[in-house]
Amino acid sequence: MAEHKPKRNYGLFVGGFTAGALVVIALLYFIAPQYLPLPQQKPEVPAKSPYEYYVILDEKTSATLMYVSVVTVSPGDEMITEENKRYVITRVEENRAYARYVEDIEIRTKKEDVP
Repeated sequence: MAEHKPKRNYGLFVGGFTAGALVVIALLYFIAPQYLPLPQQKPEVPAKSPYEYYVILDEKTSATLMYVSVVTVSPGDEMITEENKRYVITRVEENRAYARYVEDIEIRTKKEDVP
């Protein structure tokens, strides 16, 4: 007599495996992005100044106050001269910036006692 072997239902196994794989893919697609870090934007490179240097002039006397070669000068910028005078840039024309006198300031050094 021939032995009776139980039939294996491969279709049910393959169907279950496929359904499980689809569930895992759906979870990864919808839930995983919430836990991934957001893409970072590249830092903006500051625009290079169109001029090699700026000449800062007193707007009343047109006396040269300073030459600036590292930064771009814009209206509203403030500066302090070697004589401890504070100026505000009022306008910029090409590489000439005009500054308005604001006030004399007192700068303390580390060696001076604070009153």
